[in-house]
Amino acid sequence: MDIARLDYWAATGGSVLHRASVPSKALATAAVIASVVTSDSPALLAALYLMVIVTVRAAGLPPLKVMVISFLPGLFALLYAISKAGAGLAVPAVILLKAFTAATAMILLISTTPFADIMGFIGKAMPKVLRDGLFMTYRSFFILLRLMDNLVTAIRLRGGLRPGRLVRNSRNIGSGVGILFIHAFDTSQRLYDVMSIRGYAGHLSATHSYAAFSVCDIPYLLAASIFLGAAVFGGEAGIGNPVAVIATVVIYAAIMEALRAWKR
Repeated sequence: MDIARLDYWAATGGSVLHRASVPSKALATAAVIASVVTSDSPALLAALYLMVIVTVRAAGLPPLKVMVISFLPGLFALLYAISKAGAGLAVPAVILLKAFTAATAMILLISTTPFADIMGFIGKAMPKVLRDGLFMTYRSFFILLRLMDNLVTAIRLRGGLRPGRLVRNSRNIGSGVGILFIHAFDTSQRLYDVMSIRGYAGHLSATHSYAAFSVCDIPYLLAASIFLGAAVFGGEAGIGNPVAVIATVVIYAAIMEALRAWKR
């Protein structure tokens, strides 16, 4: 999964969903996942997946790339779905729709919300040590990713990676990983020294302010809530029939396109 690309989308986007508050996006994502867990209807799950893809487009993200990224976590569900093919086509379809819908919803959340805002929201329920550690690890990850990329490039330029020489390639990669570990340790020590000079005393003191509730929060949260209601009470309330579900997706797509054009 291309984490750097998701972080870039979250930091540089200016769509309707990017402007929505973190709590509303988190609640909408939770409603989508709850709908996925609750429902076993292929039609409802397909409509829910289509609703999430519509939201991806409204957020200014490339739907095809997001679908490709979601394929990685959905790959394990694909293997499980193949094993259930003997039970008919409905069961594998439900398994795949559940996996891809949940994965796409989570990718949508982290692609429209900077990591610092996500940690500021969910970090309230975490110990300070764990919250600070996750935040610093996430930032350090991109530094190590760049170092690893430079390391592999240097090994290739010096002929350290050649086809058909598995033992030599493994030895060179092992040496490179050792050097990378030393660089990582040195970088973490320098980072701690810099933070100590700037007043670090065992915890990060920061305040997280969220955007006020606005019209940008309503469509995605409302649509996710409607699907959750259809998944839980659809049979009793009559809101889970295909016509109502399709109408909900069409109306939602029209609203999101209108907001997208308005916010330009």
